[in-house]
Amino acid sequence: MRPSLAALAALIALLAAPASADAEPVSNGDFETGPAIPLANPVYPVPAGNGALTGWSVASGAVSIVTDNYWVPGSGARSIALSGGGPGAIEQSFATTAGASCRLTFWLSGEPFSSPTLKHLLVTAGSASRDYTFDVTPAWHWDMHWQRQSLDFTAASGTTTLRFASLDATAWGPAVDDVRVELLSLGVVPGARLSLAPVAPDPLRGRGRLEFSLASAGPARVTVYDVLGRERARLADGTFAAGPHTLELDGGAWGAGPGLYLAVLEAAGSRLVRRFTVLR
Repeated sequence: MRPSLAALAALIALLAAPASADAEPVSNGDFETGPAIPLANPVYPVPAGNGALTGWSVASGAVSIVTDNYWVPGSGARSIALSGGGPGAIEQSFATTAGASCRLTFWLSGEPFSSPTLKHLLVTAGSASRDYTFDVTPAWHWDMHWQRQSLDFTAASGTTTLRFASLDATAWGPAVDDVRVELLSLGVVPGARLSLAPVAPDPLRGRGRLEFSLASAGPARVTVYDVLGRERARLADGTFAAGPHTLELDGGAWGAGPGLYLAVLEAAGSRLVRRFTVLR
């Protein structure tokens, strides 16, 4: 049965709706999610291999979840001490877009009234790394003098690993809290833009082609739907460089009968739609 124009218009409107914005890529960056910690034991040790630190792995040594019953965190009720009896390290891998410029920010402090007074931290984000120091001289447990720090990095692939490692071989090292990653840019290629060209030829008899272009490197998906909203073919689904790309469109490969179809490009938080007709 031939679909109504109203049904077709509703489908196109649904497919053309903007995609939702990306969420914060770092999981549990404020360290608030995790095991229940009793008031009587406000410092909760987490050794390497223990999964208590939700979203993170303890990569070496041991760290401690420190609650606000011991010192005042940079935000919320918990923070992380990176020297649980010696130098410890935590890490997390999260999704990124190859070529994207990002900024890591976090709060830095250290155990008050401990020696040595200078705490040393190594932060790595992908191929970028930097050493940080914090002087605990002015810090008190009720006023930790947290300092906001940052590290800019460029994502080399679809996954970036973030690592915080103490460089202090003592039981009293650096502390971190409120870890965040924000996107600065997607590495735009001059002149490139997001576009989806009409199917050629249209109407389609047998084989044709479909061209799309990305303004920046990143994930993209090209799907063919029929007018009832059923997916008929996935032409592309992966990470692509900025600029133009050409896809082969073979109606016979996905059993296309005569009628109207929709080619949909999903990329960079947008959806572009092209209608085309298949003839026998």
